[in-house]
Amino acid sequence: MTYATATNLLDQFGAEEIAQRADRGTPRLVTSAMLATAAAGGDLSGYTPAEQDATLAALAVINDRLLDADSVINGYLATRYTLPLAVVPRMVRLIACDLARHALYDDQATELIMERYKQVIRQLAALAKGQVNIGVDVSGNRPMVNDAAQMSATQPVFRRDPGGFI
Repeated sequence: MTYATATNLLDQFGAEEIAQRADRGTPRLVTSAMLATAAAGGDLSGYTPAEQDATLAALAVINDRLLDADSVINGYLATRYTLPLAVVPRMVRLIACDLARHALYDDQATELIMERYKQVIRQLAALAKGQVNIGVDVSGNRPMVNDAAQMSATQPVFRRDPGGFI
């Protein structure tokens, strides 16, 4: 299970930007519509075989970068959480998207992308130290949202006979 999908990445940063970064061919054949269709598991039969091949290659690049992002995240989270996480918190999905985007830019990352990358690395370090909570318990099994204390007893506490509170 990955923390983010190609569709998450396209939604987060725009299919046009990601298509430009993921298409490694010359000339670039992959459009944002083609990439969005492929990421959603749609039909590419309306495109030429060269466009289909380029789109699937771009999608493979994206999925590889998302797996790389998962590895980085796991490296930090493994010190505190049991992996894999049963529920992927939104914060982790956003971190995975930022890491994958940074990786897609290789050595051509803009200042904004570099700053976002540094920020998510700081967030991961804080998660590993327990300074930030991602919303799951340290076993990674269940969301901590809406957790409440629970009590149980074998006998009723309030009763009319001797020994009760009434």
